[in-house]
Amino acid sequence: MPDRPTGTPSSRSPHPPHQPRSPFLAQLDDPARTLDARPRPAPCVLLLSRACDTDLDPVRNLLAGAGIRTARLNAEELGATSLTIAPEGRTVRLNGRELIPTVTWIRHFAPTALDPAAFDPTALDSTALDSTALGPAAPIADAAGTPRGAFLRDSWQAAAAQLAAISGTAVRPDRPGVLCQLDLARRYGVAAPHAVLTTDPYLVRDEFDGPRVVVKAAGDHFVEPVPGRLHGIFPTVLDRADLAGGPRPGPPVIVQEYVEHEAELRVYFVGGQLHAFEVTKTAPADPWTAPDRLGVRALPSPPPDVAAATRTLAAAMSLRYGAFDFLLSAGTPVFLEVNPDGDWRWAERRTRTTPVTLAVAAMLAALHRAAL
Repeated sequence: MPDRPTGTPSSRSPHPPHQPRSPFLAQLDDPARTLDARPRPAPCVLLLSRACDTDLDPVRNLLAGAGIRTARLNAEELGATSLTIAPEGRTVRLNGRELIPTVTWIRHFAPTALDPAAFDPTALDSTALDSTALGPAAPIADAAGTPRGAFLRDSWQAAAAQLAAISGTAVRPDRPGVLCQLDLARRYGVAAPHAVLTTDPYLVRDEFDGPRVVVKAAGDHFVEPVPGRLHGIFPTVLDRADLAGGPRPGPPVIVQEYVEHEAELRVYFVGGQLHAFEVTKTAPADPWTAPDRLGVRALPSPPPDVAAATRTLAAAMSLRYGAFDFLLSAGTPVFLEVNPDGDWRWAERRTRTTPVTLAVAAMLAALHRAAL
């Protein structure tokens, strides 16, 4: 059988060799026509607190109006929170959002607010931890008091510290204890009351000259034996003769000289700005137990001596934010203490003003832009 002639239809190539690619398909090889639509981490202000911290709500609204993203992490809601921190890229994945924290402000982010019962009790069993030591993977009874509950609280507290560490700036609630604050004030020439810490107030009553003293907590004014149930233990004014003793020492408390005064001032230091309110109350606990009895008056500016003392102490403690309490005694400012996560909306609501809210938003916005 003769060979088939070259060029017959059965041997002809379906496409001419070396035919230029279609200009239409060539677009697929053009890098200029490639759009990277993958999610990118977004710079944001990260706020760590509690769900009941309503002071942050108007601040977030102001930041949103300025085009600044925020993310919030509440201690009570950690059971439903997914978090990954990548320190190499200083990025965070929070509930599916890719973020670059520019500022992290830790306010009322208390580990005692975390309810371990909200977590999946089997979640820890997939880790390298000894699940026997942590307890069986069964429904948690008395979760707050178990090793598993303690581990969850410690772990989230450590995670909060890591979030602050990778942020461009961190505003933390760290502060010296009350006695250290008072000693610091005196070293910088600011008047402060005499105070001691003791487990037996009866034994120190002769260390004070005046007829009255103030007994206050050595730590926070609230304890939280059950997540979500805050119990207040507020400063109390007592006659010195009424300081009682007992058969055994009690918890450490601060016993402080009572200072006669004509005015009490709350001064907010916010990124260098000062905003002051005069507060009138019948008892130290009024802001929490009897807010209707509380008198609050916004001041155009704090008295010069108070302003100078506030700036001096804020610098000495490296504070970006602080709520300072002063008494005016015969015209002299007497420093009581500073709270680096003190609330402010209670004073603004009573005076129908918003200077601290505006200053806080401005401070966070400036820190955010500086970190970009």
